[in-house]
Amino acid sequence: MRLLLSTLALLVAHVAVSAAYIPYHGNPAPDAGVVAKIPIHRRGGTVYNPESVADLTRFASVLQSCIDRYARTRRELQGNRVVRRALPLSDKLAPIGGDGSWYADVELGNPGQKIQFDIDMTSSDFWVESTTSVYGTRFEARNSQSYFSDYKFVFRDCIGSLDSLLLGDKRFNVEFTHCSPPRASIRTLNPSGGIMGLAHSSLSQTSLPHFFEDAKEKGKLAGGIFALEFQKGDPDSSALLSLGGLARQHDDPLYAPVKTFGFWQILFKSLMIDGNTVLDNIQGVIDVTSPFVLAPPEDVRIFYNAISGAQPLANGFWSYPCFENPKIHIEHGGWLFPFKDSSLGKVKDSGYCVGPVVEADLAGLWVIGEPFLKGVVSIFDFDQKRVGIRTAGS
Repeated sequence: MRLLLSTLALLVAHVAVSAAYIPYHGNPAPDAGVVAKIPIHRRGGTVYNPESVADLTRFASVLQSCIDRYARTRRELQGNRVVRRALPLSDKLAPIGGDGSWYADVELGNPGQKIQFDIDMTSSDFWVESTTSVYGTRFEARNSQSYFSDYKFVFRDCIGSLDSLLLGDKRFNVEFTHCSPPRASIRTLNPSGGIMGLAHSSLSQTSLPHFFEDAKEKGKLAGGIFALEFQKGDPDSSALLSLGGLARQHDDPLYAPVKTFGFWQILFKSLMIDGNTVLDNIQGVIDVTSPFVLAPPEDVRIFYNAISGAQPLANGFWSYPCFENPKIHIEHGGWLFPFKDSSLGKVKDSGYCVGPVVEADLAGLWVIGEPFLKGVVSIFDFDQKRVGIRTAGS
């Protein structure tokens, strides 16, 4: 009996400690319509400006970063479905704080510590890296009263962790990977910060629950969706990310099913220039992180052959006479949506503009980035595995 009472006392004490360190931060039930709204910003400011001289050196650097993110994945057949999976990485999940990356200021812990989370649509991991570098935003787990970990490694130098997270004005408990590389590691020279992975769970590098699947299951969000909308007329290149629903009311979006799970990859029926169909059946991945539209080299050549006077520049970029001012549309859900920007800027000391479509050998994939997304609201639906698009403001 004494042993039983001692065991029960230990159990009660354990529960009390757990409750003290893992407070429940669920939002109301899904029918309450919980939507977290988070402003996001592009690090280093806008990458391109159609009215300014193009910074081709910066373009090349940001382009390489985009390509590197897609190189972290592979295709495989799962039953009768093609799935994208993450390639095993040896030393780190992903670089943090790169030029041109989108980030959100998020409070992690209690009291809250402001951490910059990079938005990543090629990963599904929610993770934080605390290095000794003076750069970035460092999370100190010991300073958070709500931090908890069982100290099991889920990646090299990384443990599974749980803490309170403030997204917009909504607070959650979130499981994440917390990485603390040793001082002897070159990783500790990297900036501190976080990654907010918005891809499907097949692109995870860890065994931790997918944030959206976990949040929807526990009733923390109104729906298993997120949406992106650029802020109109904002010279600092900011956008609004909403989790659980749309930040504001729009007309019904047009949806298309996800074709290959992992990325947000859908089929665009056609691409048109000045009313003429140039390309058909484009396998396009929606990715707000890319400031360009990436495409296979052969498709890029076909695209620019339809613009009089177009010619290649360096590093996969092309130019065309600015006076041509091509009108570019892409077909989605039976509707033609225009590119917001048909130019990435002017070529110095010439009458040429840099085109928005750039060569990138990604095994036949297109990456549909900012020149198109700036003009639309894009909705990503985990529940029904589809992507919705609506012209911004409609």
